[in-house]
Amino acid sequence: MAQLAGSELTRQAIFLIEAGKARPSMRTLEMIARRTGKTVEFFMSAPMGGQPPLRLPVADARVEELQALCLQQQFDLAVTLGLSLLESPMAPAVEARVRQYVGQALVRSMQPDLGLHHLHRAQILLEQQPDPWLAVECADWEGCALYLKEDKRALSVAEHALELCRSTEPRIPGTEARILEHIASIHVKNHAFDLAITLYEEALQVAGTMRDLTRLGRTYHGLSIAYQERGDLGKAIEYTHKALALYALEHDTALLARGENELGLLLMRGGQLGRAEESFRTALAHFDEAGTERAKSHVLVSLGELQMRGGRHADGIETAKKAIDLARRLDERLAQADGHVLLARLYERVGRHELANKEFGLALRLLSKEGQSDRLAEAHASYAEVFETRGDERRASQQWKKAAKLALQRPADTLRPAKAAASG
Repeated sequence: MAQLAGSELTRQAIFLIEAGKARPSMRTLEMIARRTGKTVEFFMSAPMGGQPPLRLPVADARVEELQALCLQQQFDLAVTLGLSLLESPMAPAVEARVRQYVGQALVRSMQPDLGLHHLHRAQILLEQQPDPWLAVECADWEGCALYLKEDKRALSVAEHALELCRSTEPRIPGTEARILEHIASIHVKNHAFDLAITLYEEALQVAGTMRDLTRLGRTYHGLSIAYQERGDLGKAIEYTHKALALYALEHDTALLARGENELGLLLMRGGQLGRAEESFRTALAHFDEAGTERAKSHVLVSLGELQMRGGRHADGIETAKKAIDLARRLDERLAQADGHVLLARLYERVGRHELANKEFGLALRLLSKEGQSDRLAEAHASYAEVFETRGDERRASQQWKKAAKLALQRPADTLRPAKAAASG
C-alpha cells in the first residue's frame, strides 16, 4: 500500500479506496492504474470484490484535493478548503459531496455542532440528486456527531444509517463494519455492554481482512470497556494495549487520550493508583495536544474518582466540579451526570449530606430526562448504598426498588446486578 501510495497519498488513503470506503478522483484513479499496470477502464467497468462501480461527479481539482485531505486525515486543511469551495456556486451533486467531506472533517476533529450543519445540508441536496452511498455516509457521520454530543438521538440515527447501508446494492463491508462499530460504541456509552460486545464482534466479522487500523483500534477500545464492566480485567487490559498501539501507529492523539483514560480505569480497579493517575494525566495532555476539549470531562471524572479512592477528598471535589462545568459547557449530559454522582459521593465522604442529596438529585433528573435506564439504575443503586451507610434503611430500600424496576425494563442480554454495577 505504501509503494502504491507513493508521495501523493497515504497508505491509509489507499486502504480506504481498496475497501470501498472512499471513491478516488479521476486523477488518483489514473495514478493507481499507472502504478498497477492496468487501464483506467479496468477499474471502471469491472468492479472487484463486489464493490459498487465508481461514479465520479464532475468536480474541479480542488474538490479532488478536498477528498485527498480527508483521506490523509488532514481535517483542519480539509475544512478550510471545503468552506472556500462553498463560497462559489456549484451543482447540487458536487455541493452535497463537498458538504459531506466538510461535515466528516469537522466531526472527526471533534466539532460536531458545525459538522451537523453541513451534513444536514448535504442530505437535503441528496433529496434532489439521490446518491445512496453518499446518503449512507451522511447518516453515519450524523450519528457520530450526535454521539459526540451525547445526544440520545445518536442510536436511532446510527441504526438508520445501518439500514440504508444494508439496503444499498451491492453492500460495502467496510462501511457496514464501521457503522456497526459506531452503534456498539453508543451501547457502551449507554452501559448496554453485552449488546455492545455482540456488535463489535459482528463488525470484526463483517470487515473480514479489510480493516482500517484506527477503526480496529476503536473496536478494541470498546471491547476493553465492555469486558471491564463484565469483570474480565485480563481481556480488558489486553484489548486496551492493542488499542493504544494502533492509535499510536496512526498518530491519533484524541483517541490516544481516550485509550489512556481506559488504561487508567483498569489500573485503578487493580489498586495501582499511582500508575492510574499517570495514565489520566497523560490522557489530559493528549487532549491538550489534540486541541480539543470534547470528552475531556470523562477523564476528569476518572481522575476525581481516583482522588476519592486515595482519600484526597478536597482534590476530588475540585476535579469533579471542573468536570461538571466543562461537560455543561459542551452539553455532554452523560459526563455531567457522572460528575454529579461523583461529587455526591465525595460530599458524602466528608459528611456534607445535604449537598450529596442535591448532587444525586441533579444526576437522577439528567439521566431520567435523557432516557438512560441503565445509567439511571446505577445512579439509584449508588444512592441506595449511601442511605445504607447512613443507616436509613427505608430510603435505601426505595432506591433499590427503583434500580430494580429499571433493570427489569432492560433487554435480557443487557442485565447486570444493579448493586454490582454501582460498586464497579
